Amino acid sequence: MTKTDQDYILSIRDVSKSFPGVKALDSVSMDIRRGSIHGIVGENGAGKSTLMKILSGVYTRDSGTIVFDGEEIKSITPHESMQKGLSIIYQEFNLVKTMSVGENIFLGRFKEMKGMRGTHEKARELLDSIGCNISTHKLVSELSVSERQMIEIAKALSFDSKLIIMDEPSSSLTTEEMRKLVDIINQLKEKGITIIYISHKLDEIFQLCDTVTVMRDGQVIDTRPISEYTRADMISMMVGRTIENEFPERPNCVGDILMEVRSLNTRKLRNVSFKLRKGEILGLVGLVGAGRTEIVRAIFGADKVKNHEILIEGKPVRIRKPSDAIEYGIGFVPEDRKIEGLVLPFAVDTNITMACLDSLTKYGFLNESSEKGIAQKHVDALDIKTPSLKTRVENLSGGNQQKCIVGRWLEIKPRILILDEPTRGIDVGAKYEIYLLMKKIVEDGGSIILISSELPEVLNMSNRVLTICDGRITGEFDPTKTSADEIMASAIGLCGEENEYESNYESAI
Repeated sequence: MTKTDQDYILSIRDVSKSFPGVKALDSVSMDIRRGSIHGIVGENGAGKSTLMKILSGVYTRDSGTIVFDGEEIKSITPHESMQKGLSIIYQEFNLVKTMSVGENIFLGRFKEMKGMRGTHEKARELLDSIGCNISTHKLVSELSVSERQMIEIAKALSFDSKLIIMDEPSSSLTTEEMRKLVDIINQLKEKGITIIYISHKLDEIFQLCDTVTVMRDGQVIDTRPISEYTRADMISMMVGRTIENEFPERPNCVGDILMEVRSLNTRKLRNVSFKLRKGEILGLVGLVGAGRTEIVRAIFGADKVKNHEILIEGKPVRIRKPSDAIEYGIGFVPEDRKIEGLVLPFAVDTNITMACLDSLTKYGFLNESSEKGIAQKHVDALDIKTPSLKTRVENLSGGNQQKCIVGRWLEIKPRILILDEPTRGIDVGAKYEIYLLMKKIVEDGGSIILISSELPEVLNMSNRVLTICDGRITGEFDPTKTSADEIMASAIGLCGEENEYESNYESAI
């Protein structure tokens, strides 16, 4: 092996993979330098995850060669991949929630560890090595998202991993949790461990990566040192066209009050009151767990409420369950589209028409022709990329799955559309399409409540922002006149203090 070969821990040459009707990878080639952080970016459906699943043994490639640590890999299982020192941490963690931390790290290898005592002792050493003080006896079900990620990293290290693939590792992390993850990634790099980092968040790519490969439509577009990319260059390569701005012009069509929420109280929320206007995008900002999602779930009738009052166009309404909310023209795109928003084994057309099945059913029989017409209308209008209406929705990319949920609610022509993390795990191009759709909804007279952990998204799309902390609204801001620092200070700095927003709101009504 030449010295040049020794510099690279992984070499991929002309790898292709096809699924029925789709060529997921088309002669993909790239080299991953040993001990580096190598970023891979691209739109949903670009082939990133397919390539990673081939590397980890989940999929078998149709053609091409892969050389890992000097050895050509011809056929491999996921377990063999980990034994060779190549581990992958998926966006949806691969942990057994009913088992302890230590058991998860050494699952299936208890005999090698000489029983449970050895399992927990070795697990403790691994967790200490990455600065994680979680008890090895704690159940995974009791851990936060970031803590589960630490367990996945420890599990990868337990196989003496030489290369760790991280697929969208920050999608559910708070800012502080992300800082901890960055520290751990840099520690791993210092130990000579190579990282492949996949993310739609370009800020993270520019912060962390040494080299970046851009993929589009199953092909490698370019690979360069991060210093040779500009943000605009990277986005243009990803989407295949120039996007002058990451956000469209802010809509400005705010009208009269459409909905008013008064004294909303649950086990989590405390006296939440606010107003939503016609043609307005109202942003909710707060840390994970602050109560943002609880507010919109209570409005939609998905959670129990102790006492509250909701007025739509000045008239009190009673919303006890989601069907009541739908009747009043409220739609809800939930935070977790795969668990709460979609029925993954069902087809695209069924997922799109779920909210209007009553109008498509007579005497218990579904009008399939009408269902097809409605689904096709939204597939065309939203440019949902799917082989057919009968394709199982689980086989679509994240962005196209999200569009299916949005299409479902557009069919009922909602007066109020709640969007909870609408662009999580979605690429730059699909994000822009979602933003344009949001703009069109409010320009057509609808209103939107927007929740997002990406502060630039809220600040650039909202007409007004409310900050949430510890189950309360702590401030109201005009995002065109307020800095991001001021808004975040309100979101985290007023907990336990006298709430000026609540006092002002009570005075106003």
